Amino acid sequence: MKINAYNPNIYDQQWNPQEYLRQYYSQDFIPDDEEAIQQRLVAFLKHTGRTFARAIDVGCGPTVHMHTSLAPYVGELHLADYLPENLSTIEQWLRDEPDAHNWDINIKYVLELEAESPVSDSAVETRKQLMRQKVTALKRCDVRQAQPLGESAVYDLVLSAYCVDAATNSKDEWRQWMGNLLTLCAEGGMAVLLSSNKAQRYQVADNFFPEANVDETDMAAALDAAGFNQRRTMIETVPIKTWEELAFNSIVIAIVEKG
Repeated sequence: MKINAYNPNIYDQQWNPQEYLRQYYSQDFIPDDEEAIQQRLVAFLKHTGRTFARAIDVGCGPTVHMHTSLAPYVGELHLADYLPENLSTIEQWLRDEPDAHNWDINIKYVLELEAESPVSDSAVETRKQLMRQKVTALKRCDVRQAQPLGESAVYDLVLSAYCVDAATNSKDEWRQWMGNLLTLCAEGGMAVLLSSNKAQRYQVADNFFPEANVDETDMAAALDAAGFNQRRTMIETVPIKTWEELAFNSIVIAIVEKG
């Protein structure tokens, strides 16, 4: 298979949300990278006991599974992505359209983490309704811009998973664009960040998309430069097996407080 040379416009030209969902979110099991982040996200939200008035998922792609654990802890949730086709895919799920992607297995996994016991199908339906209620805005964003949302805006909680690290193959651009992303976190706010670790590219169908080859040290430096509290920072590198042939063999998870 031919590996594509890096094309900075590859997402505009070759991204297909349905291919991405088929490749990474159509298994009958929970991939180990999702296990790792959801376990830590559930524990973090329970431990803080904090309700966040406004939260945003930056670079949400065509996915909603990460919002399962957030829904009980946020007043409202905004979803932001560069590609309108990703937001359209999410809209299908929000409207509960028949051909929308089915996230039930992912939602059930989170609920069982929360409850520490099996949960019913009705509990899954109840959480889906809550997730849909909490989403109050879908926004276009571009982390390459100093104001990624095209306006001055801050949030009490910022979630971003596989976003900036997958936007470029340049570590210098990654540093700059991470800085742009982190301006969205309010003083005293929290950020939950997930990236690949030392990855060069990831595959969707026959296309290869960029990775910035960043690691835990790069993440810590970016957070420090953006004014996050080193004493209230958890950064961890976790080995991953599910995607080692398609994307990466480890990930970086950061849960941090600004100021």
